[in-house]
Amino acid sequence: MDDPRPARADDVPAIRTVCALAYADNPLMSWVLPVRSTREDACAAWLGPALERYVAVGHVDVLTAGAAGVGGAPADEVVAVAAWRPRHADDAPEPPPRLPRPAGVLRALVGPTRAEEVLRALAGTAAYAPARAGAYLNYLAVHPAYQRRGLGGVLLRHGLHALAGSPWRGTPWLATSDPTNVPFYARHGFAATGAFTLGTDGPRLTVMHGRG
Repeated sequence: MDDPRPARADDVPAIRTVCALAYADNPLMSWVLPVRSTREDACAAWLGPALERYVAVGHVDVLTAGAAGVGGAPADEVVAVAAWRPRHADDAPEPPPRLPRPAGVLRALVGPTRAEEVLRALAGTAAYAPARAGAYLNYLAVHPAYQRRGLGGVLLRHGLHALAGSPWRGTPWLATSDPTNVPFYARHGFAATGAFTLGTDGPRLTVMHGRG
C-alpha cells in the first residue's frame, strides 16, 4: 500500500462526498440533520466550505483507490480522508469573503435558532482541549464501500507522524460522538479525557487526547 498524499483543491468535491457518505448514520449528523432521506446531501453541503478551508490552511491527507490497493475503482478516486486543524489554522489570514460559509449553510439547512444551538453545543469541545493543544482531528472518513480495510488506521498513523515533526506539534486531540470509534482511537494512542452531552437531547461527545 502506498502512502497517503496531501489533498489538493481539486479533491474537495470527492472529499466532501466521502465524508457525507461515511457520516450518514453518525450520531452527531443524525442529531443535527434528522431527516435521513436528505442527510447525505445536507452533510455534504454543511461540511464542504470547512473542508475547502482545511485543504487551504490545515493538514489534509487522502488515500486514493490505487494507493489503497482497492480494485474495481479508478486509481485516482479518493476513498478516504483525514483532515486536521493545526494550531496555526485559527491564526491564518481569512480568505476574501466568500460564500457559502459553514455556519451560514447550517442556518439555511436547519434554521437560525437550531443552528445556533448546534454551534454553541459543539463549541463546548474547546473546554476539553489539551494544555498544549496540537492538531485537532476534525474529520476521519472512509467511503462505506472501502471500510474495514484498515484505511482509517493508515491515515491516522500517517497524520500523527507528519504532525509530530511539524512546527505545530503538541498534543493531538479529537472528539467523537460514536462510541464504537473509541476503541479504534485507543489502539492508536488516544485516551478519553472527558465527555459531555450535546445540547439537551444530543449524543454524548467523547474527547480524546493523543500522546503529546
